[in-house]
Amino acid sequence: MSGIILPGQGSESDGGSGIELPKGFSRAKEEKAQEKRAAAESPALDPTLTGGQPGGEPDFLFPPQAAQVQCPNCGTPYPVAIFSIVDFGENPELRGALLSNQINMAICPACGSGGPLNAPLMIHDPEHEFLGVFLPADNQSNEAQRQKIIGDLTQRLMQKLPSEARRGYMLQPKQYMDWQRFMEVFWGYEGVTPEMLRRQRDQTALIQRLLGLANDPQALGIAVERDKALIDREFMSLFDRIFVMSRGQMDEEGAQAFQAVRTRLLDSTEAGAQVKAREARLRSLLAKIDETSTRTDVLDLLLAVMANPGDEDLLPSLAVSVLPVLDYEFLLELSQRLDATDDEAERARLETLRELIAQMQETQRESQASGAQQAQALLQEILEQPDAVAAVAEYADYIDETFLALLGSQIQSAEEKGATAAVRRFTQIYEAAVGVLEANMPDDIRLLNNLLSARDESEMRALINENREMITPELVETLGAFEQQARAGGQTEIANRVRSLLSRLKLMG
Repeated sequence: MSGIILPGQGSESDGGSGIELPKGFSRAKEEKAQEKRAAAESPALDPTLTGGQPGGEPDFLFPPQAAQVQCPNCGTPYPVAIFSIVDFGENPELRGALLSNQINMAICPACGSGGPLNAPLMIHDPEHEFLGVFLPADNQSNEAQRQKIIGDLTQRLMQKLPSEARRGYMLQPKQYMDWQRFMEVFWGYEGVTPEMLRRQRDQTALIQRLLGLANDPQALGIAVERDKALIDREFMSLFDRIFVMSRGQMDEEGAQAFQAVRTRLLDSTEAGAQVKAREARLRSLLAKIDETSTRTDVLDLLLAVMANPGDEDLLPSLAVSVLPVLDYEFLLELSQRLDATDDEAERARLETLRELIAQMQETQRESQASGAQQAQALLQEILEQPDAVAAVAEYADYIDETFLALLGSQIQSAEEKGATAAVRRFTQIYEAAVGVLEANMPDDIRLLNNLLSARDESEMRALINENREMITPELVETLGAFEQQARAGGQTEIANRVRSLLSRLKLMG
């Protein structure tokens, strides 16, 4: 779950056989169902609002379909978005989503079990003249049926592509029955070997085992010691990536398991000690940015980090922390400094920084596209339920700020069209979603959220007086870290509100 909400704020595969789709699910049935729903009284998602995708994302040439799957491990039902065709030529942002296991993958919000969906997927990569189809090995189809699936997918792709984009290699799509082999093709284009992928799969399996031992410190310590050969810097990065990818679908118990394992890794492994030192240095660098800092100050700090051999590897993390500041004006200043300098070393650093920012912005767009498709699939699933508000509670583990942003845009669109019934229903879902987020917050974060959302000074004072026992040094430290993060991210108004609250709380101490 996400943390503090303010007004106006906008897994790895286990190589298994796949998550089964509902019996009888097919693209044709889903399309017919959507046609019926469009004519029904329930409000439909507005595809014109954001070019077919929520959150302002571009159209997918072949949009995903919403479906509900059931976890084969614990039986929990949850919604997923299913792609049947992905074209990297038309939607290059989906390449990163595929490589980060965000396309046709399912991760159970209850137990964390997951894997590839047991559904056909065609991928077209014109840059490498590749057209391939993943058809699950356990798909209950004979060879004639499999060839028909491939033929239908190929025909749909050809119909969408202009005639000049059609090539001979498209006449014989390559077939894959194993998801890992299918993925190795695309990793190969990135320079990643099958051996490197196998090591990463071993590391992913180890992470899953360690999370299962989070409540048994002795067993956890034994497992860490036994498999320490797999625990290196790449392992720690993979652990953090999986946490970031999963936290929107994670309950408090799951978050505590991640924290317990991470603490053990930091305290008892060489790679963990390196991460701790790196994080401490990063905090000290971020502390140099305050409310008086300008884009020039941020640029100077980034260049100083690049010039220091001991800090150079911190650049990506530092840049991510200040990403909202790395906007058009920042890039303009960077370009002006690049034009003005005669120092070859500084020129090289400026060019490297510009390339890094471009890559980060592309990654951010890919992440937003993936989050948008999941939010759209979830909202569609909720709208199909007879009691949408109750459905919000059922899918509480999937509610996040991206989902709220989608609802906000749908409410605005419905208001502009005068669709009062749709406005009313979307608003009910929105209010239920906000309630779910607040209910799942830890008590201290909920208190901070309420304090920062207070309408006036008297309401804030009343909240402080009612919750004095919860206002601890740890809470003040959390608030200070949030202010630093908001300040570094260019959210000056939010940071100033946090600073004001901090001052009041410190006076109490």
